[in-house]
Amino acid sequence: MRRRQRVPRQWLIVESDSADPTRAMSRLDRGSGVLVLGSLPAGRMRQLRRVARQRELMIAKEHPGTATRVHDVRELRGAVLRRTPLILLSPIFPTPSHPDWPPIPRMRAAALARLAGRRLIALGGMDARKFARIENLGFRGWAGISAFRT
Repeated sequence: MRRRQRVPRQWLIVESDSADPTRAMSRLDRGSGVLVLGSLPAGRMRQLRRVARQRELMIAKEHPGTATRVHDVRELRGAVLRRTPLILLSPIFPTPSHPDWPPIPRMRAAALARLAGRRLIALGGMDARKFARIENLGFRGWAGISAFRT
């Protein structure tokens, strides 16, 4: 992700062990993003890039200098000091992918968004309806895994 590039408001999370994400990508709004966690086989990565070009989607790979997930103030501080352009705060709501992780309290999430200079993407149990409830806390956008599945 280049420094001056507009950051998408909506992100699909694609994990290395997930099923074919191209169907979920078709549900994204044009100009949305796809964040790849881990490494994907070359063939699958080519397929993602092709679909992303057709749908005008941005693809980013999780890497400390590009995109990172944070869960507390210590991890957030590290990401901000590294000037990571895409920081995802998780979990905002209860999530099936990590059922044992308690959600971050609403006001703590707002404080972390303020500390990050309002550059955070909300992650964890998110969908468009839930994002509308927390957007005013200072989040730039939201990301989801299951929000885009059928």
